[in-house]
Amino acid sequence: MKAEQIIVGIDPGTRQIGYAILGTSGRSWQVIDCGIFRPPNGLSLPQRLAWLFNEVTALLREHPVGCVVVEEPHVRPFNMRSALVVAQSVGVIKAAAATLSVPIVSYPYTQVKRTLTGSGNASRLILTAAVRQMLRLTELPPWQDAIDALAFALCHCLLSPSEVMATP
Repeated sequence: MKAEQIIVGIDPGTRQIGYAILGTSGRSWQVIDCGIFRPPNGLSLPQRLAWLFNEVTALLREHPVGCVVVEEPHVRPFNMRSALVVAQSVGVIKAAAATLSVPIVSYPYTQVKRTLTGSGNASRLILTAAVRQMLRLTELPPWQDAIDALAFALCHCLLSPSEVMATP
């Protein structure tokens, strides 16, 4: 398959960040690469964010990316501190994409699950099975964050197929 468009999905975090590079051609998708970014131990939060900016920028420069898809952060009252730290990671990812003039789209995790499985309350196991089936993967990446990044990229392909095809 010759990819007409490259979509990069990113599952944000500050300790481990999943990424997936998905080539699209109509309703056909191919995993080009996926993995995780893991900052070196001992870095402060600002240092991890700077490190993340550099890693995402390098990744986006490596491929002719048409769009970056990232999780839309949400705050739950019982886990507010964690959500705010992840939101900083999302901001850094968006800044890296904007620096390179790459369009950015974000979706809530529940919307990704609903789009791929039919239920916003689907378990990670069900979401993983949907990703595996839709991409016809014989083997899944060993990192859940990379699988989630694949899910974000797939969600965008399904929700905005004309936008995916229109972007040069």
